[in-house]
Amino acid sequence: MIKLYLVRHGETDGNAQQWYQGTTDVPLNKTGIMQAECLSRFLEDVHFDAVYSSTLSRAKRTAEIIAEPHDLFVKAYDDLREINFGVWEKHTYSEITTRWPGEIEAFYDSEGNMRAHGGESFRDVEKRITEKTKELLQHHVSGDTIMIVSHGAAIRCLLFGLLGLEMGRIWAFQQYNTAFNIIEYHGDKNVMTLMNCTDHLQGTVGYQMQWSNMVTL
Repeated sequence: MIKLYLVRHGETDGNAQQWYQGTTDVPLNKTGIMQAECLSRFLEDVHFDAVYSSTLSRAKRTAEIIAEPHDLFVKAYDDLREINFGVWEKHTYSEITTRWPGEIEAFYDSEGNMRAHGGESFRDVEKRITEKTKELLQHHVSGDTIMIVSHGAAIRCLLFGLLGLEMGRIWAFQQYNTAFNIIEYHGDKNVMTLMNCTDHLQGTVGYQMQWSNMVTL
């Protein structure tokens, strides 16, 4: 069994403004750096054999901050990036529904099949990120612990891919900034042992427990 930590990046100004960021390369803001530092301290006694990340700077920088105490080099891959939201990127939900009426509602109702306007579908993302993750895990052996730092929608897609869940329920899972999940990876019949954990942020400004309400991506 390989233990797999899946981590969402820290906060960006796009998150704070509730944008659909997608593949737009928005860096961490001060809060996001603080969140990553909190997680780095929280996990500093956990042994990691490798740390991988999306190539987008908000994920890569989060990964680098977490990896620093472990003296690990972060390997970044495009296939671990966020979903491409096309023309919706850098817009809020309200702006999208106003400028492109009916599109995003149809996107959510399509059970992962419909592509964003000029972008990807959830099933597209599930395929690329799950295939890449399995490829990376082939270079590891039972007993290894690895981390992948990615994005809210991408991690949801990966969880559904690794757990064999129905994509129509993708929004049943929440992922906060720097929340981490733990999967016991067996190749098939994988087991989630922790989801959307934010214990490392207790006492910080804006701290959200796992089950509070937040809709940003």
